[in-house]
Amino acid sequence: MITFGSGMSAAATATIAAREAATQALGTLRGETPKLAIVFASVSYPDVEDAARTVRTAVGDAQIIGGTSGASVFDGVKVSARGVSVVLLAGPDIEVESHTAPIGPPAFMEAVPAAEKVAQAASRAALRGLNHFVCLVFAPSVLVDGEALAAAVRKGAGAHAQLAGALTGDDLTFDRPKVLFGDELRDDCLVVTGLFTKRPIGIAARHGWTAVGPVRTVTRADGVHLLELDGQPALDVWLGDARSAGATPPSDLKDVARYLADHYELGLADDSIPRIAIVDDKRELVARAPYAIRADGAIQLSASISEGTHVRVLHASRADLLRASREAATVASERAGGSIAGALVLACTGRLATLGETFAAEPTGICQELDAPVGGACVFGEIARNVRDVDAFFNTTAVVVAFPK
Repeated sequence: MITFGSGMSAAATATIAAREAATQALGTLRGETPKLAIVFASVSYPDVEDAARTVRTAVGDAQIIGGTSGASVFDGVKVSARGVSVVLLAGPDIEVESHTAPIGPPAFMEAVPAAEKVAQAASRAALRGLNHFVCLVFAPSVLVDGEALAAAVRKGAGAHAQLAGALTGDDLTFDRPKVLFGDELRDDCLVVTGLFTKRPIGIAARHGWTAVGPVRTVTRADGVHLLELDGQPALDVWLGDARSAGATPPSDLKDVARYLADHYELGLADDSIPRIAIVDDKRELVARAPYAIRADGAIQLSASISEGTHVRVLHASRADLLRASREAATVASERAGGSIAGALVLACTGRLATLGETFAAEPTGICQELDAPVGGACVFGEIARNVRDVDAFFNTTAVVVAFPK
């Protein structure tokens, strides 16, 4: 059995919010001792550094991971732009082991040995009947290449590992994301946590965006920086396709990246690149979001992109987003066997911007679809991979990690 607890508080200080959220989450564990606490806290709290220490006081020796949120934390009932979310896991059918790795060169090879240690722990756990293995991965956004990170973790964890996780946010300042490990918020490492269970954990990612622009080719790129599409400045082409689809981008260049990330992202349209899903004969393309635009027009993406890649501008309606997140919940539930204790939800911050005041309908809809409590936060990049999946890093998705009872 796995026991799930979730709590969220929007109290005036991080200390009070963390105490309230942890108390709520503990109240649903029926007296069981938590083994893992997944905590998200708003970096705008002056005392945000105290959040983890406060949770530690409440949960004892449980491992604590997570990070700073991307402008929202939530449970199945409430959403707050500033607050603390706490998800707790307990029970005899789950074991946990965590490791960190420094943030190094673009290839993130430092993540490989950390994931290998988790994989070795998974092999030992399998001898005790815990045959299912998920790697939870958290890293500070902006500072990392999400695609390279996911590839490194996959290499270390092995083909049989499922992946889930996120690039943490920073309340949209794009300069101070952190991860949580133990009792500290840190910006110099990533965290890899193994979850070893007797029954499978269900993981699904969906976004609901569809292609609205023509196929373009990346003709010049440098790692995470996109420079040209079809031989023209990438920003000019991207904005032109967005305008043709009805966009009205801001005139101030410093606001353009966020506008595109929230409303007109870029989808990877090569036939060789896997689709997240096919819904109503429409393919959900893997999306990439812009973080920033340099003075020379180069667009910093959340992950590296190769020259020769075909891309299309994407857009979505509110109804499409909410439909997609409910679908993610349904698929995750099926993959976990259909009887769910609760779910961790990691939603792209762009979904918050698109849905606006109706964003609360997303976690509420997921909660209703699962018939189980949920908890989580908005993030700046999402990781989700089942054993047979090829791709692992996404933008603009809602990721549902469903834990079986």
